[in-house]
Amino acid sequence: MTDNARQVLVRRYVRRGDDGKPVETVEEMFWRVAYNIARVEKSYGQDVNALAEKYYDILTSRKFFPNSPTFTGAGTPLGQLAACFVLPITDDMGKASTGIFQTLRDAALIQQTGGGNGFSFARLRPAGSLVNTSAGQATGPIGFLRVYDHAFGEVAQGGSRRGANMAVLRVDHPDVEEFVTCKTNEHSITNFNISVGITDAFMQAVEEDTDWDLRFPDVTSPKYKGFSGTLEEAEAAGIPIRVYKTVRARDLFNKIVTQAHHNGEPGVLFLDAANRTNPVPHLYKLEATNPCGEQWLGPYENCCLGSVNLSEHFGPDHTVDWESLRQSVVLSTRFLDDVVDANLYVPAVPQLREAALRARRIGLGVMGLADLMYHTGIRYGSIEGQEFAAQVIEFVRYNAMLTSIDLAKERGSFPAIAGSIYDPDNVTWQPPQPLFAYTHDWGRPAIDWTSVSEGIKAHGIRNAAQTTIAPTGTIATVAGCEGYGCEPVFALAYIRHVNDNGKDLQLTYTSPLFEKALTEFGLDDDERKALIEQVMADGSCQHVDAVPEELRDYFVVSQDITAEEHVRMQAAMQAFVDNSLSKTINFNAGATVDDVSTAYRLAWKLGCKGITVYVTGSREQVVLETLATAEKKKGGNGATPAAEYGISQHPAEAEETHQLMMWSEVRKPRPRALPGYTFSTETPLGKAFITINENGGSQPFEIFINSAKAGSETAAVSEALGRLISFILRLSSTVEPKERLKEVVKQLAGIGGGRSLGFGPNRIRSMPDGLAHVLEEYLAQREERLANSGIPHTHAEVHEISIPMVADQPLLKIGDLCPECGEAAVINEEGCRKCYACGYSEC
Repeated sequence: MTDNARQVLVRRYVRRGDDGKPVETVEEMFWRVAYNIARVEKSYGQDVNALAEKYYDILTSRKFFPNSPTFTGAGTPLGQLAACFVLPITDDMGKASTGIFQTLRDAALIQQTGGGNGFSFARLRPAGSLVNTSAGQATGPIGFLRVYDHAFGEVAQGGSRRGANMAVLRVDHPDVEEFVTCKTNEHSITNFNISVGITDAFMQAVEEDTDWDLRFPDVTSPKYKGFSGTLEEAEAAGIPIRVYKTVRARDLFNKIVTQAHHNGEPGVLFLDAANRTNPVPHLYKLEATNPCGEQWLGPYENCCLGSVNLSEHFGPDHTVDWESLRQSVVLSTRFLDDVVDANLYVPAVPQLREAALRARRIGLGVMGLADLMYHTGIRYGSIEGQEFAAQVIEFVRYNAMLTSIDLAKERGSFPAIAGSIYDPDNVTWQPPQPLFAYTHDWGRPAIDWTSVSEGIKAHGIRNAAQTTIAPTGTIATVAGCEGYGCEPVFALAYIRHVNDNGKDLQLTYTSPLFEKALTEFGLDDDERKALIEQVMADGSCQHVDAVPEELRDYFVVSQDITAEEHVRMQAAMQAFVDNSLSKTINFNAGATVDDVSTAYRLAWKLGCKGITVYVTGSREQVVLETLATAEKKKGGNGATPAAEYGISQHPAEAEETHQLMMWSEVRKPRPRALPGYTFSTETPLGKAFITINENGGSQPFEIFINSAKAGSETAAVSEALGRLISFILRLSSTVEPKERLKEVVKQLAGIGGGRSLGFGPNRIRSMPDGLAHVLEEYLAQREERLANSGIPHTHAEVHEISIPMVADQPLLKIGDLCPECGEAAVINEEGCRKCYACGYSEC
């Protein structure tokens, strides 16, 4: 393992004593997991130690890793090994076991074990509806979503990982419009991802430009009393359905797409696509997923996930070691089936264990797909790349199913198999098919889906679901993958800062596979170093002419791949994943709402079960801005090419808004125009632009600090500093503003952070220290300016001054601040957020 990978492993997975120190070595940690999972095989008459050794070998060779809860929970008193759960919420305040607050209690207990929860709020009556028992008005799903969000923010979450949540609301629910915009203020709901449950009927209405009814069972009907089902079940039961509002389908679609373009949420889940492959339709309809959207689950179900590391299955001469991959899939499938038995779940919520054993879902996926494509010389996103990815995932699914059939032969099928699509007496399961005919031969062994069908008829199958491609944030870091999950590589080279006993070490990270390829092309050390320095600029080699063209063809990173290619890659793999996959469709900063709209429609047409998008820098946009201001920023009339769908570049709800009064009225009023000075300086968190505006007498009056994307933690801290200093400057006081600013400099100067930038007198220790340097420079220049002219400025003007640094140090500026290491290296990927500097993950 690399030093970074080993550090992450020790920090996340090794058990610790009451003093916080490790009580096991890394090797002992792997054996603890291997042995405690293998131990359940005793009940099936197997040799526990022999199987434990096999599990230990596949783990320590990094050919397969289970999800993080299995590493942290196996063989511990907690013993909770699953990452994701879905809990039901019915329209009841407490009598029913699935009622609003009973489910909140169950979810809190799961959160304490580090598990994440998914919920569909679609069964809750709309806000303002009549509540017969109290003659009051219903809170509605968004109101209770906020209740849940606040509660989870207070729950002390156990283990070494933070639990996350997913809220889903159907596109025909009367409150869906409010739901779509409920996270416009990114600080209002912080413990949930949100997704709209989309139906085929809605997408068809969008295509045909027809109206769409927002409806819910009539809660005043005597038949509704005690009802807890879905909208379709209400219709089947003869309960009247009330239409609350009729909207234009394209207008609602526009609202969803515009909000996703703004900040990546809501995501979209395609309900009908998921239910077409629901393995147990006789038990339930699928309504919700886990927090990252890749795992569809029924009420109280959970799934034990794991990933085969494709970067450890390279064959010679840029080929795939298919036989090694087959063996890893076989053993990994058995491992995950054993996890279902070994898991202690949450004893206080017995429905969890019952649901898990009933269907015995497992989720075997992959990580390092991009690594394998670098090795084989195939461009991620190309037609060839789509076929390659499909062939790899088909191979995994095929061998996982054969293994599950063998396990059923040994120890029996999942208990709920009668009536499922795998019912041996009436098999309705159909072998998966690629989106387009294969034309390439990468030496993959032949696949015979007929043998799978015959095996199911003869023996059944052990697991109702077998495959899921989940986020692999921490485990991919430990495994040493360059590409997380099924995502492309994020960057070929960048700077990573490491804290070594209080010393800041700058380590240059370069893709080992890229370096190897450069070496194979005959480049010497100096040539490679020069190329890598150029690649370091933005992480891509596409604009570095000195990189051999053949390498540029397939050494692509996420930013080099079009959104359409991202979607088509997802769809190609989805064809062979019986659950779903966690992937983010990344758009460049210039992407329009129309681009996002096109991606959504393409994902639906290609059979994806959901889609998550993220527009680079999208949080720099302010949804509640005036149209006039937006047009000024755009430099045009704000129109987009999406006229066919009635989609505008800016939110339909945008209207004239005003800044709230932040301070008491004893502060000095702001004139209409002020002269100002803008300074630019490097800080440990990247370049900052600091504007100081002056009032009468050339006194400093207000300060604005722009240091990162709006919505990021860095930007929040910067804005807070600017507001507080401005507050101090504008208070009515007998102390001159310039003297107040000098005191601010004294308070901020010298504050240390996680690392420093520069040397000697120009050393910047932190963002506050960098601000102090700028303010000190401004005060000095102000004195010199006034001494030379003696005439205060009388018109609004801005001067840009660049403060030189002693050393030009490249910084890792690829994302948001990491709450663990402080690096600006947290990016949106795999449907979640992860840090490329230290391996921290919010998956």
